[in-house]
Amino acid sequence: MSHFTEDILINTERLTSILVNLCRIPSPSGEEGKISEYIRNYAVKFGLEVKEDQAGTKLDSNCGNLTIVLPGDERERLFLSSHMDTVKVPDVEEIPVIQTKDKLKTDGSSILGGDDKAGIAAALEILTLSMENPGKNRPLELIFTIKEEQGALGSGFLDPTEIKAHAGFNLDGETPPYTVIFKAPYKTRYRCVVKGRAAHAAVNPEDGINAVQIAGKIVSALPTGKLDDISTANISRISGGGPTNVVPDNTIIEGEARSFEKDTLDVLKNEIEQICIKEIQNTEGSAEMFWEDLYDGYVVDRQETSSQLFTEACKAMGKGPVFLSSPGGGDSNQFNNKGMQNLVFGLGMHNIHSTNEYLVLEEYFEAVNLLAEIVF
Repeated sequence: MSHFTEDILINTERLTSILVNLCRIPSPSGEEGKISEYIRNYAVKFGLEVKEDQAGTKLDSNCGNLTIVLPGDERERLFLSSHMDTVKVPDVEEIPVIQTKDKLKTDGSSILGGDDKAGIAAALEILTLSMENPGKNRPLELIFTIKEEQGALGSGFLDPTEIKAHAGFNLDGETPPYTVIFKAPYKTRYRCVVKGRAAHAAVNPEDGINAVQIAGKIVSALPTGKLDDISTANISRISGGGPTNVVPDNTIIEGEARSFEKDTLDVLKNEIEQICIKEIQNTEGSAEMFWEDLYDGYVVDRQETSSQLFTEACKAMGKGPVFLSSPGGGDSNQFNNKGMQNLVFGLGMHNIHSTNEYLVLEEYFEAVNLLAEIVF
């Protein structure tokens, strides 16, 4: 149980102000620079050092991952992570954030970006409380990553030897307060490049091999949707072709596959490859597969540090802890597989990645107060 939470409460007005300011700033993947600048300026006011790695250069983003070290008491050091990017937003200078009595949302023209500005704001509120009450918090390392929405790329680049904490929380959960995600799947992405032969579509079409037609046969046979209790697949894009008077000689199929079990995912990958091979056998075309394994799955045991701290904090607040599995994945996959044991912390986001996204403020405050219970 926390030593000091009865005396140290989050400042809801300040927290809301930080959150609104962050949500107004467009930061799609690769363009996290203004959020990075906001975090840096916020921390510098307290005399804190902000370190930035070279992930931005490697991953074609306008900034790198950030880390901030906060001193604390004698208890075990923790890390808190959140990501600075969002999915795509309109090309505007400012996201139109609307604050009502109980919610944050937009006018419907854009996502809100609570995924993961809610996590960043929570981390900055904890930072502020720690600096206002020196020596009463656990020692902390705050991590702010880039390009999470493109396959947890920034956290994949992060050097775990630079992080001293062995356990922590990823403040990126759309699940309700008093929940964490302890299990997530393996994920891979594929590109199937279909080659045909170009010819004039009217003069000598018989000399051509239509790559779009071959790709259509492949796509119709590929697995998609929920495949079983532990696996999913998706076909996300078909691109290629050209003018209507040319038999197309090139088409690309892109998709992904996930499973909670690595062996099952390996079987699924082989199935996808065999479908591509089978569908070109009676043609003179060709197909080549390219795979990108984005991250491994994880399971966090109930005896691990973050699980125990979460359970104790929930009980201290009179609530039962809820441990969930998720078919999604993200920075927690990368961190857990780097030896940085962590859980995805529920912040009560709603309808993320859509223009109907919103946050219920009282739910959010409750979640951040739970986080304070853990830290103080």
